Amino acid sequence: MAEKKNISGLVEMENQFKTPLKAWAILSCGWAFYLYEYILRVSPTVITNELMAQFNITAFTVGSLASFYYWSYVPLQIPCGVIVDKLGPRKVVTFSTILCVLGTILFSQSSSLTIAYIGRFIVGAGSACAYLSCLKVASDWFRPTHFPLIVGASMMMGTLGGMFGSKPFAILVNSFGWRDAMLIAAAAGVIIGLICWFVIKDKPDETKSYKPEEAGLLVGIKDIARKPQNWLIGLYGCMVYIPLAAFADLWGVPYFMQRYGLSNETASSGTIVVYLGIAIGCLICSSISQRLKSRKKVMSFSSTATFLGFLAVLSIPELTYNEILLILFFTGVVSGVSFLYFAVAKEGNSIRHTATTVGFINALVMICPIIFQPLLGGLIDYSWTGSFNSDGTPAYTLQDYKFALSAVLIGLLISRILVFFIHDTYTKSQEIQGEEVRNA
Repeated sequence: MAEKKNISGLVEMENQFKTPLKAWAILSCGWAFYLYEYILRVSPTVITNELMAQFNITAFTVGSLASFYYWSYVPLQIPCGVIVDKLGPRKVVTFSTILCVLGTILFSQSSSLTIAYIGRFIVGAGSACAYLSCLKVASDWFRPTHFPLIVGASMMMGTLGGMFGSKPFAILVNSFGWRDAMLIAAAAGVIIGLICWFVIKDKPDETKSYKPEEAGLLVGIKDIARKPQNWLIGLYGCMVYIPLAAFADLWGVPYFMQRYGLSNETASSGTIVVYLGIAIGCLICSSISQRLKSRKKVMSFSSTATFLGFLAVLSIPELTYNEILLILFFTGVVSGVSFLYFAVAKEGNSIRHTATTVGFINALVMICPIIFQPLLGGLIDYSWTGSFNSDGTPAYTLQDYKFALSAVLIGLLISRILVFFIHDTYTKSQEIQGEEVRNA
């Protein structure tokens, strides 16, 4: 009887996945939205000078404006899994795209700093479900064996969005001005939203009944929050995210513009190589862990190597820009393998609360840009002598940026210390995989 039940289950699964091209088309729409929202997320990095001149503000306020995206993004990480499960990715992605478009239009036409803040807040709210929507499509339309690959590939799409939000967006800004460039980005969002509405389909046999046990983000949140290990892992993730959130997403471009006298287009290459390296690191972190038979060793190596890479970039004045690009690429790779902490968190908690765990950890990690983007701006202002450029913007020096970016190194040192207190879950992961094989 049990054997017949298993066979019927396999047949049902095969029927569910009998349209692979359609499945990939749906997933591609999810990826397109994730890439798009990431472009909007990092877009302030190439218009820092324009924002200072437009609103007559200093580095701290620019950092606060950029980070305001996360004031809506972070709180929504907790309920996003429930929202996607209940409404399905088609409605969520389409509505989220509309929010991103509206926020971008408002930001582009802002006549005051307050309106600009509101625009960034709306974009952050629209972006909150992007990554989880990709994972929802993966679980609905693909075999379970494809899931790890899609998780890594989805993370890679985010980093590719960071790359497009650097040099390509800088070219757009230099050609049309920052306001029109943001309007063009909004127009692209309209197209993406329409495509998503017509292409994305919810699970074929989706029943709209909503089971409480599936809403793991609500059911398991107390259990997750009670475990000190989850807080340690989230804090580790927050610290190792600093190079991406504070450097690549915002202050890297102005740093290179000041250090080498580059245009924003050329300077953005420095952040592009970081995104590219992180994309590769995300894809290989699991295989490295398998080779070393440890999660902690990979996390320790990532913190240490990333620290050394940024230390070289900030402290060796003789480095040419091309040499720095090479160092930053490899630093991005070793930084990307740190994303293994999501696996550590998942393996350290009940499988029934996987969505809760991911949402909880991601919320802690995303506190990083809320703190460090304005913090680095404040440190730049603190080191600033008070002089101005001819256009009225603050005349920051290379030393001002180096002083602020030292916070990146401090954060990475903290992450290395935290690893000592995090439990290695590699052995447990092997037990889980063995159990899955026996139950297959």
